[in-house]
Amino acid sequence: MSHFQLQALSRCFFITSLLLGQGLWAKEPQVEILSPADGARIVQEQDTVLVSGKVSTQGARTPNVDIVFVLDVSGSTAHYAGVDLGESVSSPGASGRAGWGRPQAGIFGGGFGIGAPPVRDLRNTILAAEVGAARRLLSQLNPQSTRVALISFGEEAKLLQPLTRDFELVRRALDEIIAAGPYGGTHMAGGIRLGIKELAGLGLSERRANASKVQILLTDGFPTLPIGGGRRAAPEDTALAINAARIAAKAGIKIHVFALGTEALSYPRAAVGAAKESGGIYTPVVRPADVLAVLDSISVVGVDFVQVVNQTTGQRASHLRLAADGFYSSALPVVEGLNRVEVLTRASDGAVARASITVYYQRGDQRSLELEIFLEKERNLKLEVERLGRSQEEIQREVERARKDSMKRADPATSTHEGEVR
Repeated sequence: MSHFQLQALSRCFFITSLLLGQGLWAKEPQVEILSPADGARIVQEQDTVLVSGKVSTQGARTPNVDIVFVLDVSGSTAHYAGVDLGESVSSPGASGRAGWGRPQAGIFGGGFGIGAPPVRDLRNTILAAEVGAARRLLSQLNPQSTRVALISFGEEAKLLQPLTRDFELVRRALDEIIAAGPYGGTHMAGGIRLGIKELAGLGLSERRANASKVQILLTDGFPTLPIGGGRRAAPEDTALAINAARIAAKAGIKIHVFALGTEALSYPRAAVGAAKESGGIYTPVVRPADVLAVLDSISVVGVDFVQVVNQTTGQRASHLRLAADGFYSSALPVVEGLNRVEVLTRASDGAVARASITVYYQRGDQRSLELEIFLEKERNLKLEVERLGRSQEEIQREVERARKDSMKRADPATSTHEGEVR
């Protein structure tokens, strides 16, 4: 079995287990092949064709998707992400040393405590890992039907970019997060509420009634505001965050929560509760930098697996990328003459859909620029994961183990941390 097949199977198992664990059952999947057109005659030098399209479920009645990134910028995100992330997540204008503001609650020596996080090169912090993961996912989304907004939450929640199809504006706003640096406590409820406001069209973003709506929330801690004053885990702050997620669910908004690092996993009740109450997915990441390898495994449209095959030769796509908004691209080997292309997609409950086209390939002198751009992007995305020093499969297995532990810690009957400061 090839590396790609192993990766695809691992990804499918990982996301399916998460969805089933939360009781989320996908509806009948649908698959479209947008390019090339059925019956197309392709003349190019490469004997590989770029096959792309869109998958979704009947539950996603429209290709439109609205995503709000909600990023934790609290003081503890200045901690080391666990790996040197390099230039790929650094802000072009960042000096690497920003002012951290006043300290926030943290875990030192195994317990809760008050202390300022160490000043580090911003490129290697948890904050940089959040920003890098958001950039990575953003590079895979399709601006034709997907809009993205950016919210930060620390001492308060801030809208840095309303929903837009201009992803360059979002990238600039992500740069602003790095330039400002980590600061203050963790007002998680404020971030969720502001995300609801924008997705519901009650803020600066125009509402799209026919769009799938999600928040992708990344945090390295637990709520400490407004009741805890940014310095302790007050039960009221946890309740406020979970109640905000319930409101999101009533508005048709799912919240996918990524909990990063020791502090977040020590007391995950708010993170687990926000995902569960909104119908989203909770993903614990033990080493914060590893979020770069798992964030783009999320599916907004209820489909978690795609396979592209040349039925004429039996060969599968050598590269395949399924984005969160359901758009996929793949590099499929072809032979001269007629090639029958089949795309198979599978929803989380195992329901399968297929679509097929025929294309005619003839070797020529011109190279496909679109194919080369796709393959170059794939190489860069692969390098980002390789820098982590672990395979995507290893990271996902660790996520699943941590998720089981988080479920126990989030149970009020077994949790003893709430409200304590040591």
